[in-house]
Amino acid sequence: MAETISVALPVYNGAMYLKQQLDSILDQLEPDDEIVAAYQPSSDLSLEILERYQDRDGRIKIFHNKGRGITSNFQLALEHCNGDYIFLCDQDDVWLPEKRKAVVETFRSSGADFVLHDAVHTDENLNRQDKTFFEIYPLGPGKWKNIKKPRMSGCCMAFTRAMRDKVLPLPEIYGYDQWIFVVAEFTGRIEYLPEVLLLHRLHGENSTTSTRRLDVVLYCRAKLLIHLAMRLLRIKILKK
Repeated sequence: MAETISVALPVYNGAMYLKQQLDSILDQLEPDDEIVAAYQPSSDLSLEILERYQDRDGRIKIFHNKGRGITSNFQLALEHCNGDYIFLCDQDDVWLPEKRKAVVETFRSSGADFVLHDAVHTDENLNRQDKTFFEIYPLGPGKWKNIKKPRMSGCCMAFTRAMRDKVLPLPEIYGYDQWIFVVAEFTGRIEYLPEVLLLHRLHGENSTTSTRRLDVVLYCRAKLLIHLAMRLLRIKILKK
């Protein structure tokens, strides 16, 4: 039986770029795949766009988020993902045509629990920067290195449904994507895919482009470690 994928897509005031992202994903999905959109009440036409696409394509499922913030939106989306592999997705990026195929083939060939692929930054008009993520950031194996200096992006992540069950619920910490990556690194096998499969759009509304003070960074790292220790203990207990 062919593997299926779920695309976890949080949506909040994303009308400007949402159509382009949805088109880039739907063009490569298989009939039994799904886009799980978690919608947070917005002041633009995001919901109308989602509903219009859903009317044309039943693979889009919309869930209304009663909480606030990107973490609660991802939490809701992940809870409703039913695919064998789950892809994290931002509302303002663009998937390149071979993304689904390349990532699923990597899962099959490697037996990994988690795949992180390469991407490239663009401006709001999708003009590419010269260097890719893997060239800019020190990505690679190393548990403590990746906790100290995280450079992974959620939009480049995919993981098995079993790994999804390990990372949920998402704790109230800064950086849902760092949390997911660290749990995967401590509890599973990560495969790095050096193929550019996504255009990561940078614009004035990005949620993760701000610089934080050192004391804030240290506090967030400490909080991450505490939650990680608690989660690893829980996973160990559940295995018994």
